[in-house]
Amino acid sequence: MHWTEMNGLKLGGFASLGILAPELTLVFSSRIGGFSAPPFDSLNLGDGIGDDPEAVRLNRGKLLDTIGFAPASVARGSQVHGTRIDTVDSGGLRDATDGLITTRRGLALAISTADCYPVFIYSPTEKVLAALHVGRRGAKGGIIGKALGILYDKHRIDPYTTIAVAGPGICGDCYTVSRGDAAGFPDGAVRENNGEHRLDLLRFCELELLKAGLRPENIKSAGLCTSCSADLCYSYRRDGGRTGRHWTIAAIGPSP
Repeated sequence: MHWTEMNGLKLGGFASLGILAPELTLVFSSRIGGFSAPPFDSLNLGDGIGDDPEAVRLNRGKLLDTIGFAPASVARGSQVHGTRIDTVDSGGLRDATDGLITTRRGLALAISTADCYPVFIYSPTEKVLAALHVGRRGAKGGIIGKALGILYDKHRIDPYTTIAVAGPGICGDCYTVSRGDAAGFPDGAVRENNGEHRLDLLRFCELELLKAGLRPENIKSAGLCTSCSADLCYSYRRDGGRTGRHWTIAAIGPSP
């Protein structure tokens, strides 16, 4: 992943996507360049978490203006740590939804996170895009497999050419979970040491994508831990729950 400074914002992206899928727009927001006061400083994009609503409105407007998307062209889910996935062709907020799928060019799909992983799956041949909010509960519930099932069954994607991208999220060294929470995850995603269980959620996402037939070279990750990177990232765990939210936004093509 590389960082670009635009309009006072620090935004992440992948240069390799320009080759693999030149029509795909994908941007990660950092916490830098917004209007929110501590502890939400400063580009908090999450509402209903204690930040000044006007600051959130200004932050969202600045981000979307900078990357060239109108607010009406952004689709989001309310994100309840579930596995519901909606197919969308217009902007707006979908209730109780953690995944979105679209074939509409110029419609941006946004995932809000502060330790969970934003995972995007794109088929360059079928021109279909999925955006998933993947936390521990959604991962265990099978949201990645469910999304891939929809993409295979309804859109006939080819796993050989399909691309997946995971944005910043909490790393396995920082994510300690209970024995019960670790149960059900494969050995490759859980490490036990001195009675502590550490969950590597990114590795789990990669294993799910590989199991579905995606090529390792087409699975990209930001390689950035939200908990370790206080200068760039919000982290729900690190900050004791009082913190901001990032958006990761992807679209097939630019805003119309």
